[in-house]
This record gives sequence, C-alpha cells and structure tokens, in this order.
Amino acid sequence: MIDMKKKNKKAVSPIVSTVLLITICIVLALIILLWSKGFIKETIEKEIAGETKNIDKACSEIYITPIINTGTQSFGFTNSGNVPIYAFNLKLSSNGNSEITKISSVDGGLVNPGFSTIIKDAAGNAYDYDIYEEIKIIPILLGKSKSGGIQEYQCSEKDSLIIKTI
Repeated sequence: MIDMKKKNKKAVSPIVSTVLLITICIVLALIILLWSKGFIKETIEKEIAGETKNIDKACSEIYITPIINTGTQSFGFTNSGNVPIYAFNLKLSSNGNSEITKISSVDGGLVNPGFSTIIKDAAGNAYDYDIYEEIKIIPILLGKSKSGGIQEYQCSEKDSLIIKTI
C-alpha cells in the first residue's frame, strides 16, 4: 500500500520563478538588440554653412577640379565646392593592378574649400602622372554621428574625381 503521508517536495517559489523568467527575457532582448545593431548603419551628419545634412548628400555636393602639371608630371586637385575634405583615398591603377593609398589630414589630405593640393607620397615626392592608367581621388569627410562622436566617412567611388583614364 502506498503511504499517503506528506512528502518533502522542494520547488521554486512563484516569486523566484517570475524573477528568473523576466531576467531571461531581458537578457535575450539585449542579445537580439546588440546582434541586430550590426545590421543597421548609424546615420552620420555633416554641418555645412549652418545646415546639417546626411553625409551622403554632402558627398554628392563635393566639387573638385583636377590639376595636372605637364612639366613635372605631377597632379593634384582644387576643392572648388563648399565641403571641406578631411582626407582622401588615392586609387592608382596600372597594368591591371590597383593600389589604394590613404592621404590623411596630416599628410596633406585636408583640403578646405578654395584651396589646392599637389598629391605627394610618404617621402614627399609627387606621384608621376604618366605611369598610371587611371587615377581616382575618393574624398573622406568628417561627420558627427547621432551618438555625438566624430567619424570619418569615405564617399563612394561615384563621387570621386577621375584624373586620368586611358
């Protein structure tokens, strides 16, 4: 016969189980939020002449004019727009190969509106215009993110200046 006496059963109290379920839900929500944050780009904005714009729009408003010195075979550009260029990537193509070199603001990449630059390598020598099949200058702007941080933003190649194409 089965003894119908009370047995010592141990279980989690309803309060503790509720707290555990809520904690698990919060942790799962945080994990999903952090995981999905990688799929969404943070908006970067640029302020030009007192007007704040999306940085993509500022990239499309860049006007740069090529400079080609035929005597020295050097090249550069003039920032003829009103968007300051913080730095730029120089894409040099020859013989089916291309290399991209970042010219930072301290290396002469900072070109404010109305100013010009002749592009030089790390040793301070001008690049030779004749040895490349294609030369592209891809601007990099400085913008402010919604979180308040300052970030570099490379414009797309469609906003670049093509100095030479053979």
